[in-house]
Amino acid sequence: MSKAQSLLLVCAASLLAATAAHAADQILSGAIAAQSGQKLEGVTVSAKLEGSTITTSVYTDAAGVYVFPPLPAGKYRVWAQALGFERSNGAVELSVARRHDFTLQEMTDPERRFRQLPGEMMVAALPEASADDARMKKIFMNNCTGCHSTSYALQFRFDEAGWSRIIDLMKVVPVTGVYPGPNAKSNQIMERHQKQLAAYLARARGPGESSMKVASRARPAGEAARAVWTLYDLPLNPDTGIGTRYNPNDGTDWSLGTTSKMGQLPHDGALGLDGTIYFTCNNPNRGVTIGKVDPVTGAVKYLKAEAKNGLAATTHGLTRDRAGNLWFDINPGRRALGKLDTRTEKITIYQTPESMAP
Repeated sequence: MSKAQSLLLVCAASLLAATAAHAADQILSGAIAAQSGQKLEGVTVSAKLEGSTITTSVYTDAAGVYVFPPLPAGKYRVWAQALGFERSNGAVELSVARRHDFTLQEMTDPERRFRQLPGEMMVAALPEASADDARMKKIFMNNCTGCHSTSYALQFRFDEAGWSRIIDLMKVVPVTGVYPGPNAKSNQIMERHQKQLAAYLARARGPGESSMKVASRARPAGEAARAVWTLYDLPLNPDTGIGTRYNPNDGTDWSLGTTSKMGQLPHDGALGLDGTIYFTCNNPNRGVTIGKVDPVTGAVKYLKAEAKNGLAATTHGLTRDRAGNLWFDINPGRRALGKLDTRTEKITIYQTPESMAP
């Protein structure tokens, strides 16, 4: 057999394999309407293959119709949700192209409606008409959202005494989220304004009528509604002793509110030149300095640099240079500059001099 014939056979085999692979993928589509029969545009529809760690989400168009990109065959959990509506759940066997329609029911519980909101909508609803309210809102934003989203802090109600107790704790907890002990130095801005801040938050998210004014927001439409989202599950830090590999409140059911960061490893994310997902880890742990996620399979790999305390060096911030290397803040015992060569997976630490503030 000639080299040309061999090359043709290889090309033919590759073409057949590619065709078979595409043939195994199927289209999932459907329509979504309210109970009144109104077609709903911009509804988020999600699908997750059983046993997979990857969730794919799309939006409905102006006719209330959604269409997923081709998905691998198998059994899927599917669900649809929009602000102000209960989540609707379903299941499909995607051995051939399938259509699955949803009818969404309006959510009547005002607290569950509020917990659905993204953080930016909650913050926009906080009062700021007076100079005092504007100052408290700024203090809240500058001091209470450093290591978690605004929606986590605002999703529950407390009276003034309850908010003051929360401030007692959080004014000494750094951005790592680790309580440093009873002798830790307080955040002086929060210390000085604690009483006013607790009263402000109690008026907004206390037991009485709220001072917040939530404005509605249009759902995605037009070109924005053509976006496809991919969500990757990441394992929890086993050292925290939570007892589950993945967080049961993974953010895909908005009515459950914003989950705690306890046990979560990722902090900042970036894409490699080949599409690989990388993340830093700012929480104390034994095995992760930089994490990487295969965008096709969802497989997770951890890269570690040793810290002086025997744990993994923690990292913060992430940016990519033109060569594809990733740069970040790293703390092996003293704050430094870190570099990841994405080709070799080698982490290099450029330590700051002792004369420089850490």
